[in-house]
Amino acid sequence: GLAGGAAITYPTVLEAAEGVVHPLAIEHVPFGNYGFNTRGFNGGVPGPTFRMKPGGTLRIDFTNNLVASNNVACPDTNGEFCESATSNLHTHGLHISSKGKEDGLTHYSDDVFADVLPGQTETYSFTIPENHMGGTHWYHPHHHHATALQAGGGAAGVLIVDDPEGYLPPEYANMSEHILFISGHNLANLADIAARAQSTILEGALNAANTANLAANVFFVNGQALPTLTLESHTWHRLRMAYAAVEQGLALQVTGDATCTLKLLAKDGIYVTDLPRDIATVMLFPGARADVAVSCTCTAYPCTGMLASNAGRRLQPGRGRGGGPGANDMVAADLLELSITQGPSTSVVALPATSVQRPCYLVDLRSAAVPDAQSKRLALNGGGRTVTVDGQGASMTYANTHANGGTMATWPALTTFPVGSVHELQVTGVGAHPLHLHVVPFQITAMPAAEYSGGFFKVGDWHDTLMITDLGGGGGGGGQVTVRQQTDKFTGKMVVHCHILEHEDEGMMGFIDISGTEGTIYADAATLDSTCYAAAFNNTGTWATPATVDANAGDAGDAANSAVSHGPTVTAAMLGAMAGLSYF
Repeated sequence: GLAGGAAITYPTVLEAAEGVVHPLAIEHVPFGNYGFNTRGFNGGVPGPTFRMKPGGTLRIDFTNNLVASNNVACPDTNGEFCESATSNLHTHGLHISSKGKEDGLTHYSDDVFADVLPGQTETYSFTIPENHMGGTHWYHPHHHHATALQAGGGAAGVLIVDDPEGYLPPEYANMSEHILFISGHNLANLADIAARAQSTILEGALNAANTANLAANVFFVNGQALPTLTLESHTWHRLRMAYAAVEQGLALQVTGDATCTLKLLAKDGIYVTDLPRDIATVMLFPGARADVAVSCTCTAYPCTGMLASNAGRRLQPGRGRGGGPGANDMVAADLLELSITQGPSTSVVALPATSVQRPCYLVDLRSAAVPDAQSKRLALNGGGRTVTVDGQGASMTYANTHANGGTMATWPALTTFPVGSVHELQVTGVGAHPLHLHVVPFQITAMPAAEYSGGFFKVGDWHDTLMITDLGGGGGGGGQVTVRQQTDKFTGKMVVHCHILEHEDEGMMGFIDISGTEGTIYADAATLDSTCYAAAFNNTGTWATPATVDANAGDAGDAANSAVSHGPTVTAAMLGAMAGLSYF
């Protein structure tokens, strides 16, 4: 069912449970109906959807079924793409320990420096705190120098932390839920990387697509090209979107005959503080997630809408390497057809303006006191493929990490953060490179403007992966964004990298060492927010309404019946700025 128009299907859902170990195998799997193989999990693209509860443990037996003959060593390949059959597993977005067996653990946690060789099986044990916020995350391999080919080729899947009972008001909690794993596969780029890695798999991808007269820049939703999702009118549906790609950004809107209202609920698995936020466009870049409530109506039933990225230009031959798009082009692509049927209701339930209770590791840090020594400058430098902190940090190339007898294990930290405290990073480069931090998310505390991309990005928002294409600051994405985070509970390596996977494999990665006593928490969190919870969520059956929100701001009212969405508008100038960016 890969042809356009087929009803959307959903990957198998596997629940984390005490004493349960789920098998997960990375192996060669068919790439859609294209006639060649890529790398995927458990026989397909995407892999299964994992679900877990706050305080739970997800146990996985991870088996590497990739072919050893593709595992060409880094000194023997042309450039930084190599070891393409060595793998491991990263839980993208979880607030979790980054340690592994080499650190004394019985099983690997979120240790991206682990090496699982072809033919090997390793047990992963992912345990999250009992006050972990519910949200949409994903998982993928993260072996340095092979992440683009593996994760970008299709080895990935969704990982959801369930909301505790009573966490959301019923208008939100009772929405029908649709998991949309969106993946972008630029075959020109993947074939080029595969050739340079001498990996065989995907080397012929572009030629095969051209021969079969199939698209060379492919977008799947749940592994399907342009499937159809049927939604009842006058009802809020929750779309849990995760986006995986080597490069390329998406600016999603609903076009067509259907009139749809979009409300932003969460980004990167963390609820926004102004629930529900009116938006017109969903901004996705590699690694990002967005939970969006959508409600649609028709003038005459049934009708159709298209979830499409309209921000960029249609791809032109000769763009970027091998005829593919430039690394951070916002591309134009149709992703998902929405078929709207008439529902039983003639009006839409208003979504109440809500301020959800925050776990203490996610309290608002804008008024926190940050010692001068804990405020640093972080730069994403595309040209040199480096991440630097206060100017320090070399590119993690194979030659650099292995100079003078060194290894990945002896590579030095960019800096050290004490555990249980608040840290500030003044970040440059996020106009052109998605900044991703492992272990703990970060809050935007200052930007040149209060909001960007039609209100999709606002000061105060939380992310673990951030790129703001209309930030400005020059072609290198030089506009500065200040972020803060709590180094909550976990010590060890907090990896930081550009989430353009090609750039990461080429060395645009490093780590910050979180030092101190494991389990230490930030003492002033409850002072900043007396309602925050440090243990499991306590269901009181009540929800706070933000005092600063106008009483009508959260009222969907007749918005879904109106021909004009009340959300902010993305202007032609903004779209031009997006399309005109270049990473190089």
